[in-house]
This record gives sequence, structure tokens and C-alpha cells, in this order.
Amino acid sequence: MKQYPEKVTICEVVTRDGFQTAPEIYPVEEKVRIIEEVVDAGCKYIEVGAFSTYETMYKMQDTDKVFENLHMKEGVEYRGLVYLPDDVRRAAACGCRKIKLNVSASMAHNQAGAGRSPLESMKTFQESGHVAEKNGMGFAGSISLPFASQWEGVIPFQTIVDIVKGFEAAGATQISLSDSAGLGTPKLVYERIMALRNLFPDMDWMLHMHNTRGMGLANVVAAMEAGIDKIDTSLAGLGGCPYIKGATGNISTEDTLFMLSAMGIETGMDFEKIMEAGKKVIALVKNIGTDSYQQRLRALTENEEN
Repeated sequence: MKQYPEKVTICEVVTRDGFQTAPEIYPVEEKVRIIEEVVDAGCKYIEVGAFSTYETMYKMQDTDKVFENLHMKEGVEYRGLVYLPDDVRRAAACGCRKIKLNVSASMAHNQAGAGRSPLESMKTFQESGHVAEKNGMGFAGSISLPFASQWEGVIPFQTIVDIVKGFEAAGATQISLSDSAGLGTPKLVYERIMALRNLFPDMDWMLHMHNTRGMGLANVVAAMEAGIDKIDTSLAGLGGCPYIKGATGNISTEDTLFMLSAMGIETGMDFEKIMEAGKKVIALVKNIGTDSYQQRLRALTENEEN
């Protein structure tokens, strides 16, 4: 009998991962509204936006203003994505209390996004960690393409181990495994997570899956079998990576909640409220780049009734 966690924590990432590749730059007020609706639905973890001056992240340039306009609720973690120490300083200045520092395990991917090798990016980890500690901020690491890359194929496991050691030395207490290309398979995801958990038993792990090849939810199940109980999702499945050709969005929050509920796994979130929030996201982006079975089914049912 396979063991699954009794409870899974969802982190909503639509205003970061979703909107970084959406067709337009949406008003700060819309992002704040979406975040507060998701929090009202019971979500305790929100990835608000990104603090980065990289050209590919230009749609995130208003993240400071989003943080400044949020009515932050006690007991909810609002985090921001960073790449460099100056990003951490910027995050601290606008009230962000948790950073997620990103590096890709793929040489080609990291070069495309950050203009440097993963090793060069890792050289800044210590300074970023120091700035976070100085400002009393939580510190999570994020590894993009920890399973496979369209450039290199399966990423060598030792590469991931070296990056985790770098994060650990810099003070990170949590690491997110981010399959931005959607190339992970249940077998690879399960085996890699089990190996990482065995090597780093004190690290807190999260999963961030993209559904480019329709493997997202299958990989979530494999990850839960390996002991993962924290998962990133995006309303309406919106999202993608600006420098991975053909990359589509994260697994949708709606589909993930439906699956977890059907499996008897608690999330503490209200499915109907999430459906309403996702419906508004779909309207906002004019249904461009969305991908949610639950939303499509709901729309079809409503059309038939009318």
C-alpha cells in the first residue's frame, strides 16, 4: 500500500509564474485582488512576483508595488523570486519576508536566463543568504530543471547535489525542485527526490511542476509517494518559462485541488472559491495560455445549461 501525505500545502504562483509570460502586464490592483482572493480561499503560501532586473523578467517590474499594496494576513507566507543579492535587498525594502533564490541545473538554461553558468550563479549564494539573514527573511532555494533538460537530457544527479550543498551552506532551509520544461517522469521524479531526501534529511522540499507534456499531476503523485507535501500550482494553469521554447504553465491549482480532494488529502482550501478566482484569471488574460481541465469542464457544463 503506497503512502501519501495526509495534508499537502499548496503555494499559489499565478501572479509570478503565471503573469511573467502572460500576454500583457496587468495592473497592480488586479494582482493584489487575485492574491487576496486566493488567501481568502485558504491558501497559506503565495509567490507574489519576482525581484529581478533580467530582461526576460520585465513583466515582474511592479512586484515591489504589489507587496506594498497587499493586506498581508497573519499566518500566510508571501514570497518573492530572486536571482542576485541586489534582488534580495530590493525584496527586503518593500516588506517581502521570504525569498526564493533561483538557479538552473542546466548550463544552457541558466545561461539563457541569467547570462552565466550555474557555478557562477552559485558564487553569489552566500551574499544573498547573508542579506536575507540580516533582514530576518526566510530563505528558500529553487533549482530549475533538476530532472531533465531539452539541451542536456537527464541532468547528472551530482550537479543537483552540488547545488543543494551550495544552498545549504548559504543558509537555505527549503529547496524547490522546479521542472520548468515539463520533462520529468514519475520514475525519475520519485527516484531523484528519494535520493535527495536521503542525502539531505533536514532540508524541507517543495515541488514546482510544469505541464508542458501532460505529466504534471502524474509527477505530483510520484513526488508525494517520495514524501513531498508542498507543491506550487497556478490558477487556470497559467504560466511558462520565457526562455524555454514551447514551455507551458504550471499544473493548475484547480486540477491539483480536485485530485488531492478525491485522494482524501487535505489542503485547507476551498475548491469553489479557487474555481471562481481561476475563472477571473481566465477572463483577465482572455484565455490565452490557460490550461485547466476543471475550468474547461465547468465552462462546458455552464454552456450546456444555458
